[in-house]
Amino acid sequence: MISIFSTIATFMLAFSIFYVGSFVATEGKDERGQQIMGKASIYTYILVTVGFVAIVIVEAMMTLSLEQFMEVLGIVYGLLATVHAFLIYRFKKQY
Repeated sequence: MISIFSTIATFMLAFSIFYVGSFVATEGKDERGQQIMGKASIYTYILVTVGFVAIVIVEAMMTLSLEQFMEVLGIVYGLLATVHAFLIYRFKKQY
């Protein structure tokens, strides 16, 4: 079950990297693009901290094998990249 979420998160990660990369290449160099990237990065940094704490709590509550731990990290990273891309999209519409 966890591998299905990991696979979905990998596809979301690939789409997010493409979206963020295209934004940086086209609009990320001007002042508006820098503001959008900065604001999205601040929120994403907060979520990285929350994700790290969540992983530590899950690991403390139950013992994960190395494979499960790697899949959980992949899921969290995919979700973080997706949230970052969504925030860029939202702030792009807002500014």
